[in-house]
Amino acid sequence: MVAKRVCLEPGCPVIISTGKSRCVEHERQRDRARGTSSQRGYDYQHQKIRALDKRNVDAGIAHCWRCGARLDPKSPWHEGHDDHDRTIYRGPECVPCNTATAGRR
Repeated sequence: MVAKRVCLEPGCPVIISTGKSRCVEHERQRDRARGTSSQRGYDYQHQKIRALDKRNVDAGIAHCWRCGARLDPKSPWHEGHDDHDRTIYRGPECVPCNTATAGRR
């Protein structure tokens, strides 16, 4: 049995599967409000670096620069930045490390 929950958007009664935070309509609204990757500061340089790291992730030979865990090619991952200077890329990073670091700032 898949666990269910209510969409996180205030006042939305839609029931969704656990693992998602919002219903389809509110997820689309949130994505549009965030802007494109370029608008969020992920320019050509970021996309080029990520494409190079993606080769290693897809080949199954990439590791999280922060914790050293092997990155599963089937799982999401982030391009990790330096904690003190976001213009410095450290390499592929697992999602738990990336989101935990953002929460500590």
